[in-house]
Amino acid sequence: MTQLDHDIGRAIADVTRNGRHLSTVIDELFTAYRPDADTAADIRSRIVEAVRTMPEWLRQRIRAAYGDKATRILEALRSEAPVFIRVNTLKTTDRDALRALRDAGAEPTELEHCLVVARPFGLYRRQSFRDGWFEQQDISSQRVALSMDLAPGMRVVDACAGNGGKTLHMAALMGNRGRIIALDPYAEKLSTLRSRAARAGVSIVEPRAITSTKTVKRLAETADRVLVDVPCSGTGVLRRNPDIPWHLTDASIGELVSLQRDILRRSANCAKPGGLVVYASCSILPEEGPDQIRTFLDQSPFTLESEWASMPDNAPHSGDGFYCAVLRRNP
Repeated sequence: MTQLDHDIGRAIADVTRNGRHLSTVIDELFTAYRPDADTAADIRSRIVEAVRTMPEWLRQRIRAAYGDKATRILEALRSEAPVFIRVNTLKTTDRDALRALRDAGAEPTELEHCLVVARPFGLYRRQSFRDGWFEQQDISSQRVALSMDLAPGMRVVDACAGNGGKTLHMAALMGNRGRIIALDPYAEKLSTLRSRAARAGVSIVEPRAITSTKTVKRLAETADRVLVDVPCSGTGVLRRNPDIPWHLTDASIGELVSLQRDILRRSANCAKPGGLVVYASCSILPEEGPDQIRTFLDQSPFTLESEWASMPDNAPHSGDGFYCAVLRRNP
């Protein structure tokens, strides 16, 4: 065994036993060894493949939820995710975006609402990206904003805006007309959102830090649409972030479910009577999806209008695992 082999094993243990982040341990190895491109690819592949072997407690949860389908789901979660691109229609057209991607050698394929490009592709190094023409966003994630029945001039509350991926998509669907209140407790995420909005040519977003429960209470019954994209286990996006399960425990899933329930309850009150609340979770666990919504509907004056779920599989254009429910507040 070489020293590199030993250090790769230690890096794997740092993720699976000590909870360190995958990107961090890989960067440390690259810094220490300064490998050529082929060696770097081999190092990354060996570590990622080992980390994809998720903890047994999570495997058991998935088997309990999906029975005979679990084996196929677990296999799909170990695969590479496609690269999906959302065209920013505030800055360009689909035709010009396709031409720019082809000129860059990206080999784009047109799907119903987005593009998928072949790997590898340095999107973030392209001038067209810096000019705000594109966002890298999974096809299932894009489907969330498309489920909101948005129109120009609406007032929208994004209750868990984060870095703003869905916020910017909503702004584009609204033609940059109306207002989006983007809430998040983390100032650094809202700072990133501001930068991304400027690049995307979005001016209708108002980032607002959640400093207390009053931040949300002041928005009671003011919004035509409310997006509640809750913090979750991330089990639907393991293809992109295979180290996620190593930062979770079986007990922490219950803690997340309680947090989601509280966020949904508080945020849903921002909707006007007759307005829509869209709940989204990038989890494949039922307790973070349909079970959460059934509990909410039993206790709240809302009606379920529609719901959908996506599951990663080995199809060429398979999106991430998501659950989404569209709820209407009773008049």
